[in-house]
Amino acid sequence: MIHDALIGPFAEFEFMRRALAAVIALAVAGAPIGVFLMLRRMSLVGDAMAHAILPGAAVGFLLSGLSLFAMTAGGLIAGFAVAILAGVVARSTGLKEDASLATFYLASLALGVTIVSIKGTNIDLLHVLFGNILAMDDQTLLVVAFNATVTLLVLAMIYRPLVIESVDPLFLRTVSRAGGPAHLAFLALVVINLVNGFQALGTLLAVGLMILPAGTARFWSRDLTTMICIAVVAAAVSGYAGLVLSFQTRVPSGPAIILVATMLYIVSVLFGRVGGIVRQLFPRPAPGSMTMRLILICALMLIATPLHAAERLNVVASFSILGDFVRNVGGDRINLTTLVGADGDVHVYTPAPADAKRVADARLVIVNGLGLEGWLPRLVQSSGSKATVVVASAGIVPLKLGSAADPHAWQSVPNARIYVTDIANALAAAVPGEADFFRTQARAYLEKLETLDREIRDAVAKIPPERRKVISTHDAFGYFSAEYGIRFIAPLGVSTETEPSARDIAAIISQIKAQKIPAVFLENISDDRLIRRIAAESGAKVGGTLISDSLTGEKGSAPTYIDMVRHNIKALTSALDH
Repeated sequence: MIHDALIGPFAEFEFMRRALAAVIALAVAGAPIGVFLMLRRMSLVGDAMAHAILPGAAVGFLLSGLSLFAMTAGGLIAGFAVAILAGVVARSTGLKEDASLATFYLASLALGVTIVSIKGTNIDLLHVLFGNILAMDDQTLLVVAFNATVTLLVLAMIYRPLVIESVDPLFLRTVSRAGGPAHLAFLALVVINLVNGFQALGTLLAVGLMILPAGTARFWSRDLTTMICIAVVAAAVSGYAGLVLSFQTRVPSGPAIILVATMLYIVSVLFGRVGGIVRQLFPRPAPGSMTMRLILICALMLIATPLHAAERLNVVASFSILGDFVRNVGGDRINLTTLVGADGDVHVYTPAPADAKRVADARLVIVNGLGLEGWLPRLVQSSGSKATVVVASAGIVPLKLGSAADPHAWQSVPNARIYVTDIANALAAAVPGEADFFRTQARAYLEKLETLDREIRDAVAKIPPERRKVISTHDAFGYFSAEYGIRFIAPLGVSTETEPSARDIAAIISQIKAQKIPAVFLENISDDRLIRRIAAESGAKVGGTLISDSLTGEKGSAPTYIDMVRHNIKALTSALDH
């Protein structure tokens, strides 16, 4: 049982083997860099450099989309520029390196955010920067392996001056001029490894795989070579155990790896042979070794707990609204898994290995389509699933959202009826013996949707036609607007992707006054004081939150699709009432 839980995922799934290969390459290259960052008191440099590569990755993304070469090249150029400029300024002036680096990294981060804001997009670049180690293809894996090889070769070349400078930089300056080039080369390696990780763990989590194993090694040895070896092993073990943990649970793989690395670090702080807390309190008994073994055994037992197989028809729905439709049709005759659960964001979801296992075990995978689940085709392919993929929006004529199809078709209740019919047909085809049950369930639910549709039309009819308009920075209600006649007006010149600027707020207030708009829903403004100021200056009523892409939990205001639509129409009619 334990063997199947620990080895089975890698034996069964190629995407797990690719992920393990990638994380080992990152461990072999990144952990030694982390050790030197720690010795040189530059641990926070990694985090700073992770932010510094943002403008380069953003430019690459805007020019070529999700192109591995463009984003990697852009990140490398931006990271090298910040590293070199910070190093040159620190060595040419009296400014300390941490202050110099902080200055350039803040400027770089601001530039990156500005680039993303100027050209709004419905793909969250920050989500891309968090990476997805489960999506390793041949090209990405080769890039990771190549960068790891370059790192080890360059590190071998600068190892001696790097060690001496870490211990006594003044001595190195008196006997050699290799300190400056070695330092710049080291900063370049930091950049390479951060960019190396951004397609896997993401640049931000890649910092954790550098620093945490290095901190762990510090508590077990004073010898530099031994510390590097321990750091590499700790990083590799963290990667392996994190992937297993992620496979057996629904924790995303990147955070799972870092959480395991954190656990190893905490164990080392407590029981490490060099400066561990328990070792200092009990120098002779040295109970740390046995205690660490016991803790690791317990952790392995926890992550090795197998999942129970489902007995009914396995169905996977991509997100919570679809899951509610499927649940109402399938009832207790199916075993339903919803990948993006309550309060989740389907646009930027990061699949976990457990999701791949569920997809692989499913007979039906029900998706929205219309470009909503950009991450799902790779998940289905990498899982090796033989499931039938059902597009629940089939038969719906899509509206446009910019140049692409608007995926939020469920906001129109007549469209929701099409979803339910498509789902019922798919379930009936998958299990012909239960076809009558599924169609009976569907008819009952379709009647509820018909009643809901009448409720909306009756509520809208009570609103004077001239007041059926709201300003909203939300872009998910095009189908609702087309079906029910409430106009959703976008603020002039305001991006839906970023927090509005002072000029944006002024434009919103002016537009509300000019068009006599009675209500405003500003979904991307989180500061209540700012919302109150807009209401006070414009005279418009500020509505509540409109729920669009996800249901809430059971205790929330919209645990089901019908609850969600009723919540939205109540918020709209309340805001547009006299």
